[in-house]
Amino acid sequence: MKGEKMEKPDALKVIVLDVDGSIIQQKRLLAQYQPAVIKLQNKSDLLRYWCRMEEMERLRQLLISSVGAGKRKVIFYGSGTYHHLAWLGISLIDEPVTVIHFDNHTDFVRDFLPGYIHCGSWVTRVLTLPNVRKVIQIGVEADLGFGRTGHSLPMGWITHKMNLLHNRRVEIYPNSTRRSVLLGRICATLPCVALEPDLLTTEARWKNMLDHGGIKDTLERVLSTLPTETVYLTIDKDVLNEKYCFSNCTGFHGTLALDDLLMAISLIGKRKSILGVDVCGDGSYFATRGYPLKHLFARLTDKAPPSAFSSPDTIRRNEDANLKIMERLIEAQA
Repeated sequence: MKGEKMEKPDALKVIVLDVDGSIIQQKRLLAQYQPAVIKLQNKSDLLRYWCRMEEMERLRQLLISSVGAGKRKVIFYGSGTYHHLAWLGISLIDEPVTVIHFDNHTDFVRDFLPGYIHCGSWVTRVLTLPNVRKVIQIGVEADLGFGRTGHSLPMGWITHKMNLLHNRRVEIYPNSTRRSVLLGRICATLPCVALEPDLLTTEARWKNMLDHGGIKDTLERVLSTLPTETVYLTIDKDVLNEKYCFSNCTGFHGTLALDDLLMAISLIGKRKSILGVDVCGDGSYFATRGYPLKHLFARLTDKAPPSAFSSPDTIRRNEDANLKIMERLIEAQA
């Protein structure tokens, strides 16, 4: 029946893609869930921020040969600067699915590097996968127009694949942003935003969660409209208030409370069948000079000192959130 959870799923399989060392520092998480750890630190620099799609395909085959191609995986992989690795878990889904994306960023920036996948544009790649019907974004604040600071670009036709929003392949539900100004003229009334064009810009009036009943009411409405009964969750913990997570977006986190995220997981699990999950947002330091453009990008965006990424407080904060996410996922699948 539509809106009700499907048959009882198989147990979740926990996997760590150890690209940057941030997850294997979390000893309680490892001891409690005994994840399959795929060692990729030798590819850390190659994969961070962006990589060729050929490399992603090789990783996909490695993932399949290591842990199988089945569903019900929870994949942890460290920093949000690797969020394009979400493509791996989503690409394994062999039935129609809606991706529910928790993030402070839209991640559908235009592909400026043909043949590559980027942590800021991976959504555009995911939407070319044959079984992905739609992406629902929850908690975005950073990329919604002029005047935003930190790890973001002003949204518009030049910077983003705005046709994905206009054609309803993507819906964005900010936590608190009410209005923003977009680059270019766009006219549409969409489920998540009303767009009113001016001469060269567009005023966006967002149906944010805080002003529209909160995250629970928003998700209740959204879930009832999804084109599939199955979902995949991808979580970048920079969507959270910074007291719950230490990421590479230090100082520029979203505003979602951890309890709101956990409640959202429970609600989604009651209404839909969760086929897979990935989690990132555990900050890690990038020091290499072997990739000059990536090194420059890191210098421009990473504001925390190197020692902050391996401090006991950082590890505890990130691990606490991961443990609570895992606990809620298991409850949601019961």
